[in-house]
Amino acid sequence: MLRRRPVAILRAAWLVFSLAVLLYCQYVYDGKPNSDSEEVLIVFMFILSFPASFAAGAIAVAAAFVAERLLQMPLQTGRLEMLLVWCLFAILGYLQWFWLVPRALSKWKNRRATGSVP
Repeated sequence: MLRRRPVAILRAAWLVFSLAVLLYCQYVYDGKPNSDSEEVLIVFMFILSFPASFAAGAIAVAAAFVAERLLQMPLQTGRLEMLLVWCLFAILGYLQWFWLVPRALSKWKNRRATGSVP
């Protein structure tokens, strides 16, 4: 029980920070073409989701390329687009930190305990 408490606190803090980034950027977004709220969202989510954020960024760039070049849809920053980018970073970051890393650490500890890893 005591081992799970720090993980639960970290998970809750990560979720609160991620949601705070989204809410703040949605709040300050003014609809102008030079609004920097999307860049703020991307920078903070990149930090919170690092290193999975590289994959999230690549997926976002690929989706933007397909939308603009292949589907001939002009790219416009909006609240929905920021929400979708946030979801992409949040999902990959959450899976990385609270699913993949704990399982990798568990496997590493099990292998170390059995003596198969130096």
